Amino acid sequence: MRSTVAAGLLVSLAASASGCAKSQPAPCFPVTVPEDVCDPERASFGLASTNPYYPLTVGLRVVLEGSDGDETVRIEREVLPDTEVVAGVETHVLEHREYVDGELVEVARNFYVEATDGTVCYFGEDVDNYRDGQVADHAGSWRAGENGARPGIIMPAAPQPGDAYYQENAPGVAEDQGEVQGYGTETIGGQSYDDVLTILDGNPLDGCDELEPKKYVPGIGEAADVEAVLVEVSGAP
Repeated sequence: MRSTVAAGLLVSLAASASGCAKSQPAPCFPVTVPEDVCDPERASFGLASTNPYYPLTVGLRVVLEGSDGDETVRIEREVLPDTEVVAGVETHVLEHREYVDGELVEVARNFYVEATDGTVCYFGEDVDNYRDGQVADHAGSWRAGENGARPGIIMPAAPQPGDAYYQENAPGVAEDQGEVQGYGTETIGGQSYDDVLTILDGNPLDGCDELEPKKYVPGIGEAADVEAVLVEVSGAP
């Protein structure tokens, strides 16, 4: 889910350093939201999309642009008509494409589904990392139900300040966390939005060295991070 190849490399290095024993490092935030709501053996799910902060409406396309140092960044996210069964659960497929200085560096197929209470659960991602126009590796890929991975929570049903949870739950591969900061009016990409939700992301695999705020707009979803902001949206519910 982290949006740069550098982040993927950090995850890969952390996984290698851990060896075969995929013990979970100390969390960035004490967990307050249990992951049981996304347990494929205990929870119920559906393809309906009701969570305004992480809509899974087929055809929703969001484009963010910005910079990372002296490099330009473009991120394209689209909910595809495809579905994928992961850990026995049918999920939506959200395709994430990232470009740096106009060159494609990552394509990820993310697997999301809503639990019946409105929590949006994250069941994994298939990642293609590109170098010089060719697929170089698949670092950062994981699926719930494989190699000890479990579904994470990408968006609580009713986010409250202080809520903290694992977004990704693949030991040694992807263990990102989120902590809800609060709501407010924000100007994003020159447009003012009300009820914008801020979530602070942390990665225990890199020692929680960089905590990154992300902004979520009702009906749109992720609209800003530390590198890029919303410049285009279509197909919004």
